[in-house]
Amino acid sequence: MPVNLTSNAIPAVLKGDVNLKPLLQVLEIKLIRASQDRYKIILSDGVSTEQAMLATQLNDHVKSRKVQNGSVVQLIDYICSTIQNRKIIVVLNMETIIEYCEVIGNPKWAAQLESAPSRISSNSMSEQKIGVPFGGTCDPAPSVRINSSVTSGPNNMTTSFRPTVQPSYQPPPSYKNRGPIAKNEAPARIIPIEALNPYQGRWAIKARVTAKAELRRYNNAKGDGKVFSFDLLDSDGGEIRVTCFNSVVDRFYSIVEVGKVYVISKGSLKPAKKNFNHLNNEWEILLDASSTMELFPDEDNTIPRQQFSFKPINEIENVENNSIVDIIGIVVSVNPSMPILRKNGMETQRRILNLKDASSRIVELCLWGEFCNKEGRELQEMLDSGFFPVLAVKAGKVNDFSGKSVGTISSTQLFVNPDFPEAHNLRAWFDGGGKDIASQSISKDIIPQGSWNEMRKTVSQIKMDGLGRSERPDWVTIKATIAFIKTDNFCYTACPLMVGDRKCSRKVSRLGKLRWRCERCDREFEECDYRYLLQAQVQDHTGLTWVTAFQEAGEELLGCSAKELYGLKHEDKDDAMFGEIIRNSLFKQYLLQLKIKEEIYGDEQKVKITVVKTEKVDFSAESVYLLNFF
Repeated sequence: MPVNLTSNAIPAVLKGDVNLKPLLQVLEIKLIRASQDRYKIILSDGVSTEQAMLATQLNDHVKSRKVQNGSVVQLIDYICSTIQNRKIIVVLNMETIIEYCEVIGNPKWAAQLESAPSRISSNSMSEQKIGVPFGGTCDPAPSVRINSSVTSGPNNMTTSFRPTVQPSYQPPPSYKNRGPIAKNEAPARIIPIEALNPYQGRWAIKARVTAKAELRRYNNAKGDGKVFSFDLLDSDGGEIRVTCFNSVVDRFYSIVEVGKVYVISKGSLKPAKKNFNHLNNEWEILLDASSTMELFPDEDNTIPRQQFSFKPINEIENVENNSIVDIIGIVVSVNPSMPILRKNGMETQRRILNLKDASSRIVELCLWGEFCNKEGRELQEMLDSGFFPVLAVKAGKVNDFSGKSVGTISSTQLFVNPDFPEAHNLRAWFDGGGKDIASQSISKDIIPQGSWNEMRKTVSQIKMDGLGRSERPDWVTIKATIAFIKTDNFCYTACPLMVGDRKCSRKVSRLGKLRWRCERCDREFEECDYRYLLQAQVQDHTGLTWVTAFQEAGEELLGCSAKELYGLKHEDKDDAMFGEIIRNSLFKQYLLQLKIKEEIYGDEQKVKITVVKTEKVDFSAESVYLLNFF
């Protein structure tokens, strides 16, 4: 079957022809592994070959083997970029015409053909070899065919056809000594966000601003500066972040408006910093002095206002810490706003509310800064009036401290009673009976309800039953004796400052002899707190294990505060009294309520057992329990 590759297509594309839509053959495919896999290919028009790069949205063509070595494809959208003085074709869209055939023609690198003699002697009857780097021969006919040999004669002999080499592509005549050539000022072609890559020279995108970060000032080794960023969404669902620095901020900060559509061009693409950029794109745009940003005059209804990927609340339990998620739920409670001291010493506001959805789970949403005053106050007023609003959260950050919660960040957006299907479905569920369904919070370590004895275990059962190795901690009670307490590091120096409604309690460092410093609060003070961090061995009739007891549990075991015990040992040097307090807590039976959870220390996973509550054994009650048990 004849296959007509587009004659002289490679030289034409390298010269900038983007309207040719040529028919070419794929000679080689190579995977380039980076933050996002890309494929480099070699294309041939039967005479010339050149490297090309597939846009990431075409990766599935290779993975599904619609495009493979030998495929004949038609380029639909493409550009030619110069990288390190070498031209590379970037394929944005293409169609597979034939999935596989033999190599067509005698392809050579385009650069080699340009330097080769342009004429071949027509008088010579001998074959002239031009080099076949990928194998195969040219067909003598103008249209190139798949097979380079045919069967002929009665003896079925095979004859190879060696055609005359097609003349190489001749560029238009140069205009030397005729004055400067006019610069190409034609507007760049608008392409999808997904097609953007660093190999493009001229491009433009049309997209809607979905989020705009606050202007931020910074100071580093290069001096003072300012920066802001905004997020874009186009009609194909592609998203990308745009960042502006210093003088570029002055040009664009005032004209960028959330919800408006803009045409942006002449920016550079940099790898996205995934620690700060949650969008599904490996690149982000950096605007510079040559960049342009024009407001699109007419509303483009093909570009959505926002794009969500909602995650049910019950699935957030298994989401990694610091992940960015979209959630939607019914606001069932709102706490008052309260001041919080940041690590840099600045004060901000925090307001905690609870969201409930059809997965029968509740999650805490922490509003920070201005979210507390605007949306937070609006939600509070709705609940005070007896109405439970729907709240959609775009780009909330997951926190796994004491269970899972979601917090706002600079790029978070809140939508109260939004008008889209997910919100309407949630409202119908809640008003239709979901309001009365009991739901469990995933935001705190919930101690199971019931008496202690309903969760009674022995020491050996902690290991035998594999307690603590599931996603959530196990809560059990054991009756055990305190066998040993470490006394070298039984407490730590803690920050006494209030952070919201509770003390900071982070470990502090000493500054000289009279002052302490907390890195979290970024403050200094004269007196610190002392908090228990007891390491103890407990045992029952089945075995022995190590447990950790913090402040409240430590005071219950030892009968005095950590500060008092620290003073006896390190200030008063009263080793006798110190030893007496430790001995009085040993070899006594307690009911110990334990929290058991596997944690990672360095590269090793260990089951951590924490004493949550202690209670001396009431032998009367214990006898009743044993009688009922047996």
